[in-house]
Amino acid sequence: MKKIKVQLDFNITKKTHSLYHSFFNNPPEGVEYIKSEFVGVNEKSYSTLGKIYKKIVKILPFVSKFHQTINDILRKDSGADLIHFTFHLGNTKKRCVADYETGYSFINIKDKENNLVKKRIIRKLNKKNLKYLMPIHKESLKSFKLLFGDKVKKPQEIIYPTIFISEEFRQHVKRKNRIIFISTNNILEDQIFLIKGGLETLIAFEKLAKKYPRWNFTILGKLPSNIKMDFPKNLLLINSLPREEMWKIFNESKIFVQPCYQAPAMAFLEAMWFKLPIITYNCWANDEYVDDKNGILINPESINSYIDKYNVPDYTKDVLERIKENSSKNSKKIEKAVEKLIKNNNLREKLGENGFNRVSTGKFSIDKKNEKLRKIYEYALIK
Repeated sequence: MKKIKVQLDFNITKKTHSLYHSFFNNPPEGVEYIKSEFVGVNEKSYSTLGKIYKKIVKILPFVSKFHQTINDILRKDSGADLIHFTFHLGNTKKRCVADYETGYSFINIKDKENNLVKKRIIRKLNKKNLKYLMPIHKESLKSFKLLFGDKVKKPQEIIYPTIFISEEFRQHVKRKNRIIFISTNNILEDQIFLIKGGLETLIAFEKLAKKYPRWNFTILGKLPSNIKMDFPKNLLLINSLPREEMWKIFNESKIFVQPCYQAPAMAFLEAMWFKLPIITYNCWANDEYVDDKNGILINPESINSYIDKYNVPDYTKDVLERIKENSSKNSKKIEKAVEKLIKNNNLREKLGENGFNRVSTGKFSIDKKNEKLRKIYEYALIK
């Protein structure tokens, strides 16, 4: 089997997104991944250069339009056979492929109605050296089609994100009566908390904690500062933890609640690795991960059209206010779903096992993803 050297390009960044750790740790057979390097940029210089760039953009805002150009100029030639661009498309003469979350991975959201810019992006997407496009969800592909129509003539295949959690973190333990919800460590404002369904989950957890004193209802992360912290003793708030410590909590828990308005792929995949049934909303791409075989999909109260014309969630002030207004009604739906699983141990275990099968050997497994990636890379090198 021919060895293929693939350069994974994240643009200039300090850390690799966790969804790509499996690329380096568990690559397809015969594939070697290397991360793009950039002239003058390393761990020591990254923070300083980042601060300088932000100051320049603050003084000269137009410079931000050349963000991708700057990355392209500074990108080093690694000698790879091809470049795999992640959530963006750089300029290169090498053969390349690109994955994306929405159509906005390729065009600035401010330019979505600018026909001149859109035509330029379409020309870029149709360049001969770009061989394949890889949406990460069905909803991603839908967004791309709505934004660019049928004007981009490139093969596309959905490549779902994957992670791998080794057995040392999944050892058999006696599970506690614990239900978990992941908040966020970035509470500069309450938007992220609301988008994750945090407000309605908190309301549901408070009621359930009183009704089921032998169960623990655990929130991993922070809460907005305007929320009073007068909770029942079995409603626990655990601030940010290293990932491995968080996995320990997953491994000891019984139910995962994440009623978000768009798919948090990493969180869903982690829950499935630990055989946790998932409770979430039937919203943007969530149903690609969760169904009645591995969890419970809740239809939330309407928040009108929070999906824009190009199939991308758009959290305007009105949408966020609507989420707040609906929190009481939605909390009752979450409460009902949680109670169903609390009362039915056999159902919990069945759903959890089905989810585990999906990440270990099925739809979201490393092997399934690697099989597709290897074929795509081979195609890109011969076409």
